[in-house]
Amino acid sequence: MPGGDGTLVKSITVDDKSVDYTVAGEQCVLVLGGIDQTKLHNGNVMCEAHSKVRTTTKFRARVLVFDIDVPITKGFPVDLHYQTVNEPAIISRLISIHSKSTGEVTKSKPRCLSKNQVALIEIKCERPICLELFKDSKSLGRITCRYGGSTVAAGMVIEIT
Repeated sequence: MPGGDGTLVKSITVDDKSVDYTVAGEQCVLVLGGIDQTKLHNGNVMCEAHSKVRTTTKFRARVLVFDIDVPITKGFPVDLHYQTVNEPAIISRLISIHSKSTGEVTKSKPRCLSKNQVALIEIKCERPICLELFKDSKSLGRITCRYGGSTVAAGMVIEIT
């Protein structure tokens, strides 16, 4: 995924040992058959045909804003990092600001986000990406937002739209 192409897994290796299976988030080496190598890219996710990983261009995340110089506003461009993927994206909506200690909403529809704030935001990517909710898969549900070579925010995916 996200290409949706089928393939045959011929062998799986974890830590230089041949194994029968691997689990989500584990680093492994796969020998594949029946697929063109040009269709394989960083960020592709292997999954069973009957249990496909979700692909999306828009999702909501709860993030912690780090020490930044410029406030984050609607339309703010970021480089979205998750796993091995680096994808251009924009922060399309600022939904709410939350208390760090209780998690309660302290402000709805903020105009901007400044350092050390916890916020619920909507992110829109240019291309479809494979994501899962943090509660379902911790490894596929974590994101980092970078801007100008610095990490501006990090958090977890809470809704895929």
